[in-house]
Amino acid sequence: MKKLFSVFTAFFFIQLATAQVKEGKITYEQTVDMYRRIPEENQQLRSMISQFRTAKFELLFADNQSLFKSVEEEPDMAEQGAGGGVVIRIGGSAENEYYRNFSMQKSVEIRELMDDLYLVEDSIRSMAWKLEEGETKTILGYTCKKATAKTTRGTDVVAWYSEEIPVASGPEQFNGLPGMILGLDANKGEIVFTAKALDKKIDRKNLKVPAKGKKISHTDFLAKQKEVMGNGQMRIVNN
Repeated sequence: MKKLFSVFTAFFFIQLATAQVKEGKITYEQTVDMYRRIPEENQQLRSMISQFRTAKFELLFADNQSLFKSVEEEPDMAEQGAGGGVVIRIGGSAENEYYRNFSMQKSVEIRELMDDLYLVEDSIRSMAWKLEEGETKTILGYTCKKATAKTTRGTDVVAWYSEEIPVASGPEQFNGLPGMILGLDANKGEIVFTAKALDKKIDRKNLKVPAKGKKISHTDFLAKQKEVMGNGQMRIVNN
């Protein structure tokens, strides 16, 4: 009986490992609430833009590596008003790419900042996640567990990750969980990522280390970002 139980247990774990998705392409939809960065009393500016902005991104993963990038052009939003042009710049950009090699603990990012491209090389940085017990949701047919954390700026983040995709990656800089992040909410609905599709095969030549931009350290890039954007990720410029 004991031997039979051991055989059954071994078979169960073999089946579980076989069922795990180890390579593929995830398509995410990002929704940004633009009004969250514009003071409520500034109704004139709010009236010039749509409240919600959506965009699509993709994450390629294989061999314990991942690459997150935009799949369509996302120009800065510009609307003409009585006072001239208003450009709203958001921290995310169509040029941004986020590469992770989890075996080597290596991170390489292309980051755009005020029309300049930077190549940021660093070790992988992960947030101090708290794994929440007992809460799950299903995304794309995969059971996802809940994790919470705070960014260095104190922003609340809720992530939904699936252990059925055993890669510690996710949208943009978010990573470090025991499974792929398929859903993410930053700042209580301000920025939301939701996985919309998963292809289980990729052309691995597309999963390559970014090489475009001026090389810069992570620390120096953050200093430049703060100088340009302040403490937020959006800058409003009146032309």
